[in-house]
Amino acid sequence: MARTDLTPVPMPRGGLNLSAALTPAIADGHAFVHSDRRQLRVKNTNAAARTVTVQLPATVDGQDVEDREYVIPALTGDVLIPPFPAIYRQSNGKVNVDYSATPDLSVAVYELPVT
Repeated sequence: MARTDLTPVPMPRGGLNLSAALTPAIADGHAFVHSDRRQLRVKNTNAAARTVTVQLPATVDGQDVEDREYVIPALTGDVLIPPFPAIYRQSNGKVNVDYSATPDLSVAVYELPVT
């Protein structure tokens, strides 16, 4: 199976109702087209904490840069991860997101309005 794309939800200037539907996390992970205005929301309702890994395709002096991990707390974890700089952009222009486990984990990508 392949990574599934997430469609960004535009964030209006009047605010965004966060009760909007989230997408369930999947074992193959998600991706979204990189933009400096896109941020990732992860909600965990499971009794165990989850780790979300955002892949970093960069190298420094020929050495891979470690991927960025975010721990999402158990039961009430609802984390908004700020926009990713260009270093997170894969060769296909997307940001890749992986999950330590998927039950009771859901995600969304929000796009901030143009300033």
